[in-house]
Amino acid sequence: MARAATPFAEAQPAVQRLLAEHGCCALLELLLAVNWLDYEDYLAWRRGERATLDDSLHRAPSGVEGLVKHMEQWGRELDLQAQGVVLYGIEENAGAQLRASADPRLDEFLRTEFQPASGRSQLDLFLDTAEAAACADVAAAIAGRDADAAQARLERLLAINPRHWAVADARTLIEALRASAPGEADAAAWLDAMERSWRPAACALLHGEARDFLTPMWRALGAALESLPFDFGQPTRHPAWAYLNGLDWGNARRAVLATADYEDQPALLGWLAEAEWKLRDAKAAYARWFALCWRSPDHFEALIDHAGFPDAMLKQAWLDGRDAALDPEITPGWFPAWVAATKPVLARTFARCGGGSDGERAFDAMVGIVVANNDREEMDSRSRLRDLHPGLLSAFLEGVEE
Repeated sequence: MARAATPFAEAQPAVQRLLAEHGCCALLELLLAVNWLDYEDYLAWRRGERATLDDSLHRAPSGVEGLVKHMEQWGRELDLQAQGVVLYGIEENAGAQLRASADPRLDEFLRTEFQPASGRSQLDLFLDTAEAAACADVAAAIAGRDADAAQARLERLLAINPRHWAVADARTLIEALRASAPGEADAAAWLDAMERSWRPAACALLHGEARDFLTPMWRALGAALESLPFDFGQPTRHPAWAYLNGLDWGNARRAVLATADYEDQPALLGWLAEAEWKLRDAKAAYARWFALCWRSPDHFEALIDHAGFPDAMLKQAWLDGRDAALDPEITPGWFPAWVAATKPVLARTFARCGGGSDGERAFDAMVGIVVANNDREEMDSRSRLRDLHPGLLSAFLEGVEE
């Protein structure tokens, strides 16, 4: 049978991903990653448009406290240490010290960061040196999007150590700040610069601040790509890709839906599913992911096996299905029916797909079981599912009996 998920199971993969990407895990970053906090609300708070995040959290304070307790448990297992951090505003609010919550206890939780006990980087070994301070000043100016100040601070760093590891990345990001907003003619060049130069440099120099530095650039790029025809050979030149990287879920969804025959393009269908999930339309997102299971199974498998797959419940169901000793085994084609069989309460929200493959017919039979209006309808659906995949019917019945 499928393993029961803990209330915070969705967070653990995100913790591992944040540690791999940034070398630390800030609680606010985790809340953004698991969709407990909307990025637009977070931005408004950083800009000083909101005094706190109290009205923006999609979980009660007790839920956040529970997440912190789980983080502390995982931290002990991973040799992480919790420490409080000071949070500052951005743009016109740059330099202002922020309060995350009016509740002192919740404010403390939201300003918690988990770091490896041995330190995040070699730079931490020299925190008291002028070189480290100069490097931090450069990074702060770049994160604040002040190209002139960043250049002046870079000159000071060069005077101390012209071979410092941060010099090349700083120059790249200052160049990015001074670049003109992209238009149709240079959108492709901007995309290449973003992916090959600007994003790697931002991640290396800015760590957790890289996302906020790059987001407005990705959004500007998405707008520039709007007028270009979709290139089937280069799907990342679609505006939805830029909007997804810019955390603009609404425009990502709109851009995909505006593309003719998007259902036939696995990349677009996957991006649409992610955008809808981030917009808290899980029903629509599942329908897109299930469509990928039947139309582009290899693409779906690559998505769900990736560390960044957003829905922890669906990912756990995939892992459980692969571990189940069923014949036929649970492949992408059978996976939607497996989800319906092992999560019948969720299956009641699904619509039949009407497809002709065995996997699609099994899915429709499973949905038919849970939404049947009478015993005859349910028994007919059970019979169809038994003929297609008896193991799926057994998995459903085992769950019902429990």
